[in-house]
Amino acid sequence: MIYQRHIPNEELFASQLEMVMQNGRAASIAANVLGVAAALALFWQFIPILWLVLWAFGVSLLLLVRWHYMSNALVARHYQQHPARVYWALLLGATLTGLVWSSAFVLMAPRVPDSMQQVFLLLIFMITLLSLGATLALREYFLAQLYAALWPIGWWYLVHYWEGPFNLLIGFVTLVICALMLPVSERVHASIRSLISVNWQRETMSRELADLTNSLRDRNRQLRDARRQLTDLANVDELTGLGNRRLVNRVLQEEINRARRNGGMLSLILLDVDYFKPYNDTYGHLAGDQVLQQLADVMQRAVTRAGEVVARYGGEEFILILPGADQEIALRTAERLRQLVIEEHIPHGESPVAPCITVSQGLVSISPDGDLVSGDLVRLADQALYRAKDEGRNAIVVG
Repeated sequence: MIYQRHIPNEELFASQLEMVMQNGRAASIAANVLGVAAALALFWQFIPILWLVLWAFGVSLLLLVRWHYMSNALVARHYQQHPARVYWALLLGATLTGLVWSSAFVLMAPRVPDSMQQVFLLLIFMITLLSLGATLALREYFLAQLYAALWPIGWWYLVHYWEGPFNLLIGFVTLVICALMLPVSERVHASIRSLISVNWQRETMSRELADLTNSLRDRNRQLRDARRQLTDLANVDELTGLGNRRLVNRVLQEEINRARRNGGMLSLILLDVDYFKPYNDTYGHLAGDQVLQQLADVMQRAVTRAGEVVARYGGEEFILILPGADQEIALRTAERLRQLVIEEHIPHGESPVAPCITVSQGLVSISPDGDLVSGDLVRLADQALYRAKDEGRNAIVVG
C-alpha cells in the first residue's frame, strides 16, 4: 500500500463535478425557482399573463431537466465515468439558465417602468450570487451563468443609455461587477479545490490506516494460528492424533501439583500392545500403524470424565491420565478399555494370548505428597505394566 500525497487531477476534477451537483443542485435550482415566482409577482400588471405563464413554464421545464440530469449523474456516477460529458452538460445548463434571465430582462425592460427594471436586475443579481458558494467548486459553471445572465444586461443598459438617467452608470457597474467576479471566483475556486484536496488526503490516509490495521490484525491472527499449530505439532502425535510424551510430562506434572494442593487422587494407566513386533513382522508396518490408530480411537472412547488425557507414550505404548480417579474408578476404566480392545477383534495370528490384538496395563493410583514428580509416577506404572506382561499379558496389574 502506497499513500498518495496529492489527489490525482482526474479524481480532483470528478470531485469538483460531484460537489457542484450535490451542493449546487438544490441551491441554484431553488434560487431560480424563487426568481421565477418573484418575476411573476412583479410583472403580471405590465406583461400579458399568458406570456408570463409560458415563460415561467419554459424556465421551470429547463430547471426540471437540469435537476433530473444532475440527479441521474450522481446516482450513476457519470462524473467518474464520463467527466468531460458531464462538465459540458453542466456548462450548457448554466449558460441556458443565464440566457433565460438576460433575454427575459431585455424583452421586459421596454414594457416596465425604470424602477421595475432595476428591481428585476437586482433580482437577477441575487439569483446568480445565491449560487456562488455552492457552484464555485467548478468556476466555469458559475461564470457561465453569471456572464450569460448579466453581461448582456450590462451592454443593454450602455446601448440604451439615453432612455434613463442612470442607465449608463448601471450598465458600467454591471460590467465592472462581472469583471471583478473573475478574480473573486478564482480565489474561492482555489480555496474549494484546496479543501477537496485536503479532505481527499485525510480520507485516503484513513483508508490506508484502516487497511494497514486490518492487515496487521490478519497478520497477528496468522501468527497466533501458526503458534497454535506449532504448539499442536509439538504436543500431538502425528500418527494417532493423540498427545505425545511432551504433552504427557507437562500435563502429568500439572495434575500431580493440583492433586497435591487439593489433597485429591490421581491415577495413571500405562498400556502396551501384546506381541506387537510379531504383528508388524507378519502383517507389515502399514498394518501396524493402522492398529495403533484404531487403538487410539478405542482409548478415546474408554475415557468418559472431563480432564482425562489419552496419549501415545512411545512405540506401541499408550498412557491414560485420570485426574481425581481413585483405584476403583481407574480399574473400571482399565477393564472397559480391555473389553473395547477385544471387541474390536483385530486379527493377530501370531499372538499366543488370543486370536486378536490384546493389551497389557499397569495402573497406579496415588494421593501425591512430598517430592513426587511425573517421572516417578510413570516409573511405578511401568513396573506394574511389566508385571502384567510377566503374568501372561492381556492383564491389568495395580502398582
